[in-house]
Amino acid sequence: MDQSARDFLTALVNSYGPSGFEAPVVRTWMDYAKQFADEVYTDAYGNGFAVLNPKGDPHILLDGHADEIGLMVSYIDDDGFLWVSTIGGYDAKILPSMRVRVLGKGGELPGLIGSLPPHMQREAQGGQELKRYQFGVNVYVDIGARSKAEAEKHVRVGDPIVLDYGLDELQNGLVCGRALDNRIGIWSGIEALRRAKQSGKKLNARITAVAAVQEEVGCFGAGMAAYGADPDCAIAVDVTQSVDHPQAEKKRWGDMRVGNGPVLAHGSACHPELNRRIEEVARKARIGLQHEATPRHTGTDADSIFVTRGGIPTAVVSLPQRYMHSPAETVHLGDLDRIADLLCALCLSLKSGERFMVKV
Repeated sequence: MDQSARDFLTALVNSYGPSGFEAPVVRTWMDYAKQFADEVYTDAYGNGFAVLNPKGDPHILLDGHADEIGLMVSYIDDDGFLWVSTIGGYDAKILPSMRVRVLGKGGELPGLIGSLPPHMQREAQGGQELKRYQFGVNVYVDIGARSKAEAEKHVRVGDPIVLDYGLDELQNGLVCGRALDNRIGIWSGIEALRRAKQSGKKLNARITAVAAVQEEVGCFGAGMAAYGADPDCAIAVDVTQSVDHPQAEKKRWGDMRVGNGPVLAHGSACHPELNRRIEEVARKARIGLQHEATPRHTGTDADSIFVTRGGIPTAVVSLPQRYMHSPAETVHLGDLDRIADLLCALCLSLKSGERFMVKV
């Protein structure tokens, strides 16, 4: 991964964008895309699009979702504390004492999620430590306000909140941070587009990279984007569970590991002929694939894309990730680089006018 691509990933992670509030992330993504794409635009709900070779055929969509999980102010109490609801799938028990950024009406505001010290937990619970945190019960944000009136000068009900953590490097090519689910997906689409353009090879296909909104609350943006773009095939790029840490169970999740390459999903949403092409391209490019079973739902934007219009042939390529939906999401940069190479090779492999159909 070259330095510009690495800096782009950092910029994406450092941008805040919970579901429904993705505009800062999409702006960062589009500013980078303008260097390589022939067309860059957005739609009514803020999905970002970057197109290379707009007259090409077939038309392939490279989807990633721009949003991240977060919190939303649901109530401000008389003492100025902010009570919150979750945007997407946060586990309440990881949140106490976390630093946050409130994206308030007057700008960004630092805060933290309150926690009860262990001494007070035991006293409050009759000698037992508090075992559970629940939204609406004991998860609140402290911005230092002394009253409701003071808090309301900066914040109102409906303002989003994100955890305030950036990207850090670990050992052996690993990085960790907030929102790698799924800034890696929108990074991959643009990087594949850039590499295809700079390869010097003939490109028959039209490539549309998408930074989709609202995946974490229902995969809504991808459905809008796929309907509007009307591609001939699509790849959804997201993260998937890595099991190479002490608390993971392979028998439940499968055997995907960070550092072992991209993961190809297999299941009802995943088009068998498109999957076959991806495996062929990976073999030729000497990119090792891992495999994942998704017999019903993939849990990605693919679930919305493949049923759009008359059905869009769709595949899911994922990045193995430890500690999903936390501020310590951990991935391997080599895996990410290989996803961009795989997508680039797939786009370059497409023949003029090619279509993917299930053989019956």
